[in-house]
Amino acid sequence: MTSQQPKKRPTKRKPSKEMQRVYLRRRVIVGVVALALVALIGFGVYALVSKVIVPQVGHMVSSSSVAKARKKASAPKKSNGSDAGKSGTNNQGSKGNQSTVKKCGAKDVKLELSSASQSVAVGGSLDFQATIRYQGTGSCLVDGSNASRILTISSIPDSDSGSNQGSDSKQGSGSGAKSGSDANAKSNSDADDNPESNAISSGETVWSSAACPADTRNLLLAKGDKDVQKITWPADRTGATCVPDQQLPRVKRGTYMAQLSLKDHPSIKSEKVPVVVR
Repeated sequence: MTSQQPKKRPTKRKPSKEMQRVYLRRRVIVGVVALALVALIGFGVYALVSKVIVPQVGHMVSSSSVAKARKKASAPKKSNGSDAGKSGTNNQGSKGNQSTVKKCGAKDVKLELSSASQSVAVGGSLDFQATIRYQGTGSCLVDGSNASRILTISSIPDSDSGSNQGSDSKQGSGSGAKSGSDANAKSNSDADDNPESNAISSGETVWSSAACPADTRNLLLAKGDKDVQKITWPADRTGATCVPDQQLPRVKRGTYMAQLSLKDHPSIKSEKVPVVVR
């Protein structure tokens, strides 16, 4: 009997260097694609959680809080007559604590006023610069609208009018009566020719920026802050109602005083600025 020799297994051929480089490139490409897929899946999960799940949970929590607050508010409170005063005091205190920023007081702000010119022609207009300067120690709120921070134009009091009237009364009866009648006739003729000549009395408010309503303009002021606004006076006079400037009567020639003030604190005023209408 002949013994059969075992068959030799074929030896594996080592891949060439070129094939090894091909295999390496394939592995790198597969790894990069796998990392990109993992990153894409992670981003999708993050977007789903942040945009869908979290808002829904927050809405559920807020709804639950609102429901509890309504239930608590609707529950009847037991109180007797002796607690009525205490409850009123506590309610006022809680309302005051709702706003952590106080309103500006008389010591917190300073008003400053300046004009673009010292004179204006009849029928012209004059620009003023209104400044609210903070000088307190803590932040506060102030309404900087024209209806709260008010520019007022007033006539100058005539101190000689009383003495002139007194001296006229000491004249003789004949001449006094004649001069008085002449003066009255002249004043009446002047009033007919210029109805505005007697419209302004001594020391009267001629124009105010608060004549027309204005939206609230709350300013939060702190150390070093200031608010500067321009206010234009069209050299006319306002009345008790809001009227467009085109329909308001013009003021006559003379000297007037301009001043800023705060509606909530009338004691806060700027220095007076004289203006001559020529």
